[in-house]
Amino acid sequence: MGRVIVITGTPGVGKTVVSKALAKKLGALYVSLTDVVKKENLVLRVDEKRNTLIVDMRQLSKKVCEIIGNSTAETVVEGHYATDVVPSSLVSYVFVLRRDLDDLKTTLKDRGYEEKKVLENLAAEALDVCLFSAVQRYGDLKVDEIDVTHLDVVEVVEEIYQVLTGQKTVKVGKIDWLGKLEREGRLEEFLQQFTFL
Repeated sequence: MGRVIVITGTPGVGKTVVSKALAKKLGALYVSLTDVVKKENLVLRVDEKRNTLIVDMRQLSKKVCEIIGNSTAETVVEGHYATDVVPSSLVSYVFVLRRDLDDLKTTLKDRGYEEKKVLENLAAEALDVCLFSAVQRYGDLKVDEIDVTHLDVVEVVEEIYQVLTGQKTVKVGKIDWLGKLEREGRLEEFLQQFTFL
C-alpha cells in the first residue's frame, strides 16, 4: 500500500478536478467518495428538507479501506466528508482546499444550488468546518490548508506536490474568512444572511 492522500473541503472549492490532476501527476489511484457511494449504493435515505443524501458512513469507510488496502500505488481520496471515512492510521497527508466566500457563492449558484444550500455551505467554509474536522481527526502535523481562490489547478497541484516531496511543510490556521470580512466591514452583512437558517 502506498501513501494515502486526502483532499477535502467545502463543496465548490475544486476538490474533484484537483484530485484527478494530482492522481495523474503521481500515478496514483483516484477514489471519489461520491462515486463509491453511487457505485456501491450506500445511500441510507434522502433528507428532503436539506436536499441531500444520507450516506452509510460505516459501510463507505469499510469499502474505502478495502480499496486502499488492495492498491499498491499511492491513493488520492476525495470528498467533503473524507474525514468521517478514512482512518487516521492510513492517511499520510490531508489537504483542505479553501475558497474565498464571494467566489464560493458564485460557484455554488452557478451549479444551481438552492439558496439555503448555498448559505449552508458558505457558513461551513466561513467557520472552517472541514479544516476543524481534518485537524481533529488527523492532527495538525498531517493537515495543510490551501487557499485556491486565485490559483489554477496546476498551481494547486504544485503546492500539494511541494508538501508531498518535502519542499514545504504542512500548515493550518493560514486562512481567516471571518477576519477578512471584518476587515472589509462586511461581517455583519454576511452574518445577517443566516438569520433564517
